[in-house]
Amino acid sequence: MKVLSLSEAKMKFSALVDELTVTEEEIHITRNGKTVAVLITPEEMARFQETKTVTGDKDLIQEIKKGLDALKKGNADLYTLNELLE
Repeated sequence: MKVLSLSEAKMKFSALVDELTVTEEEIHITRNGKTVAVLITPEEMARFQETKTVTGDKDLIQEIKKGLDALKKGNADLYTLNELLE
């Protein structure tokens, strides 16, 4: 994780974008020592949005919790990916 002040990020913005595409390392931008923005790749943003969508679906979260509980209690059938795709 790279951390830069807002003023430094402004001066180096183009280079930061180039660096981000190569390293895929998030870049935190600070103002008065506190993070106010984070540069991330489009792929990371897509993953974040997908996670936000999933965690916002209360029914899906409930089903996941039920499935995890069943696994913990040994009350679940397990399948390989190949078995599921047959």
